[in-house]
Amino acid sequence: MARTFCLLILFTQVLFCSERFWFSYKIVTANSLVIYEQKNIARLSVPYEGTEEVLCKIVLSNPTKIPEETFLRQHFDTLLPCFYPLASHLISRSETYTKHNNDRVELIIEPIRFTVDFKDEFATIKTVR
Repeated sequence: MARTFCLLILFTQVLFCSERFWFSYKIVTANSLVIYEQKNIARLSVPYEGTEEVLCKIVLSNPTKIPEETFLRQHFDTLLPCFYPLASHLISRSETYTKHNNDRVELIIEPIRFTVDFKDEFATIKTVR
C-alpha cells in the first residue's frame, strides 16, 4: 500500500510538475556594494494548478538540451528583469552622521511559480497563479 502511494506521488509529480518552477530573489547593498545576494530557482515539488499568464518573452534557447533547471540557473541574470514587475519590495535606508553617510538598499522579489516554454530562439515565461 505504501509503495503504491509513493509511486502515485512520483507519477503525479512527473505529470504535473515537470515544467513548473518557483523563483525568488533578494539582494542587499551597503554603500553601493553588494553584501548579500540570494538567487533561487527550483522545480516545484507539490503539484499546483492555476491560471497561466504570459510574463515576458526573451531571446534564449537551450540547444544542448541540458536539464531545464540547470539551464535556468545558468541564465538567472537574463531571467531576472522579467520578474521585477511582480511582487517586489524595495527597502532603502540612509543615515547621515558628521562626515559619514551610511546607505543600505534591499530588493526582494517574493517567491512566484512560473513555467518556461522554449520555442525556436525564444523562451516564453508564464506566471502561474
